[in-house]
Amino acid sequence: MKSQNELWFLPEQNQTYIELCNTLYERELLRLAQTPADKLPWLPKRLASLPFYVREAASLILKHPSPLTLDSQNACWLHSQSKVCPVPHVDESESIFAFYHKNAKLGLLVPVYCKEQDIEQIRLDSVDEIDHEGQRIHCNEHGWFAMAGWPQEPDNQQKLLLKPSKTVLVAVCCGHQWRNQERKTPRLLSLRELLLASRLNWQNFAKPHQAKKELR
Repeated sequence: MKSQNELWFLPEQNQTYIELCNTLYERELLRLAQTPADKLPWLPKRLASLPFYVREAASLILKHPSPLTLDSQNACWLHSQSKVCPVPHVDESESIFAFYHKNAKLGLLVPVYCKEQDIEQIRLDSVDEIDHEGQRIHCNEHGWFAMAGWPQEPDNQQKLLLKPSKTVLVAVCCGHQWRNQERKTPRLLSLRELLLASRLNWQNFAKPHQAKKELR
C-alpha cells in the first residue's frame, strides 16, 4: 500500500521518492549512530520521528520545483559553483535591513554566512523570534542578528545574516563551500537543512512554502 505522501505523485516520480527516502534513512541513521553520550537520552525520540521527517523531506523536494538539478540517489541538489563565496564584499547593510524590516516573520527562511577553520559556507536557518524594538531577529540555530545582518552574540561573530537571492540560495542548497578563495567539494545537507531548503519559494523568497512541523 502506498503512503499518503505518494498518492499525488506522477508515476515517474515514485522511483525518485523511493530513492530519496532510502538515501535519507541511511544518511540519518549513520549520523544518529554518532550521537554524543550527553545527547543519548534524546535518541529514542529522534529515531521514532525519523520516518515522518524523511517522508516529509522527500515529498517537499518533489512537490516544490526549483531551478536546481536533483540527484535523488544522493539526496542532494546540483548546480555550477561560483568561483568565490557569494557573500557581499561591499557594505549591503541598508539593503539587508530593508528586506528584513519589511519581511521578517516567524518561519521565514534566511541564509547565514559562516566561516569556520577558513571554510566558508552559507547555511539555511529559520526565524523563530523577532525583536521589533531592537530591530533584531533570532535564528533557530545561529542566534541573534541585527536586521542589517550583523551578529549579536559572542558565539556567532564569524557569521552574517544575508539577504536571500538566487545566487546565495543556490550555494545554500547545493552545499557549496570555499577555502582561501578556492572551491572545495560540496557538503551534503543534513535532514533538517533539506527540510528547510525544500520549502524555499524560488518565485518569492519572502513567502516560503509551509511545512507540517519543523525538525529541531
